[in-house]
Amino acid sequence: MLNKLNEKVWNFFSSVDLAVALFIIISSGAAIGTIIPQSIEPEPIIKFFSKFMSISSAHKVYEIISLFDLNNVYHSWWFIFLLFMFALNLIVCSIDRLPSLLKSFKTSPKPYPMQILENMPVKKTLKINDDKILDKIKEIFQNRGFSTHIFETQEGLQIHAKKWTKTRLAVYLTHLSILIILAGALIGSFFGFRGSMNIVEGTGLNFVISDDGKAIPLDFEVRCEKFEAEYYENSSMPKAYRSYIKIIENGKPVMENIVIEVNQPFTYKGITFYQASYGFQPTEHAEFRFTYFDKTGKEFNINAHFEEKFKIPQTSVTASVTDFSPALGVDEEGKLFNMTSDMINPAVLVTFEENGKKTQQWILKRIPETWQTPYGTLRFNELWGAQFTGLQVRKDPGVPLIYIGSILMCIGLFICLFLRPVNYFVVISKNQINFYCPTSKGIVERQIDEIIKKLKGEQL
Repeated sequence: MLNKLNEKVWNFFSSVDLAVALFIIISSGAAIGTIIPQSIEPEPIIKFFSKFMSISSAHKVYEIISLFDLNNVYHSWWFIFLLFMFALNLIVCSIDRLPSLLKSFKTSPKPYPMQILENMPVKKTLKINDDKILDKIKEIFQNRGFSTHIFETQEGLQIHAKKWTKTRLAVYLTHLSILIILAGALIGSFFGFRGSMNIVEGTGLNFVISDDGKAIPLDFEVRCEKFEAEYYENSSMPKAYRSYIKIIENGKPVMENIVIEVNQPFTYKGITFYQASYGFQPTEHAEFRFTYFDKTGKEFNINAHFEEKFKIPQTSVTASVTDFSPALGVDEEGKLFNMTSDMINPAVLVTFEENGKKTQQWILKRIPETWQTPYGTLRFNELWGAQFTGLQVRKDPGVPLIYIGSILMCIGLFICLFLRPVNYFVVISKNQINFYCPTSKGIVERQIDEIIKKLKGEQL
């Protein structure tokens, strides 16, 4: 009774039908994870479904989604269980079939019955009378990398030529690669994390906010020394934006002058930082930076905080920044307004004072014509410490395994597709040679035709 139960369980897990069913279910689960926003917070999901139904219905849908962890598919218990079942199915299938395959490599070859040969899809006949035909056929096959076995049968001599027989093991290499990829994915799921950091210029953080809202501490500090964005001329579209980062450990910088750009991430201690976003977030430490040019062209660098007075070099004029706009625009009536919070067209309103007389002028960073003032050229360079860089952060210790598994899978699939076992059967009877092959492919027939031409002494 117990043996029958064990046999049923073994047959269940070694079933190809189970593998197909699991693959379909896992693929469907992954598709659900692509369609439904993957977020622990309810707002993004409710907002998504409210496009198609009422708010109250969207809330009910969220409750169902949350119940089955459909908003966190790839970390849900049922998805991990399916992956475990798929891995177990692969292992049992391999164990069930591999011994018989290995045994076939050690088994001495035997002649095939003519009934089987005659039913093969490829059959070609050559009538020839040559006493040395056997040696010629053996030489042709051996020159092409085939091993040959010769048997004496009632119908005559039977030659079994075969090549790449051990490439049948490639399917198990593919199975192994899938298991390695699954192991890498599970390791990344349990021991890795994904999150973000918003770091204001001149400040640093030693923690990451994960996708589920938890603070993950780091044993080092990531400091943003500077953030800059470049825009296309006469456009609000960014051409490039980058962060200049410093890594600090135990109060001392260990890496400096690190540049993180889009498609140019930075990795430290297995944690990768990606440039993802940026924004405007002024602080009391934000500093306006100018360059003043006197009449001789000499440059003077000026740094000042908001409403802090500074002196115009070589003059009796004082100035201060009394207003700021990250994106100054002009409406149809000629009135100034702020277009957005992004630093698209930063501008400062500078108040000049000389002998008690005050004048004001807007100076725009991207428009040199506005740099000219009655007191000389005053170029607005930047507002430092008012922008933050948004970094996506990811730690995935399973990535090396996924790379290894992917390479092994490519090798296994290449062997399975392009280095399949090839078998030819040749029966030499009186004044006649019959060629057989169990594989019906154009290339197989062409190879047999080439062998026949060579036996006839024709040029290929």
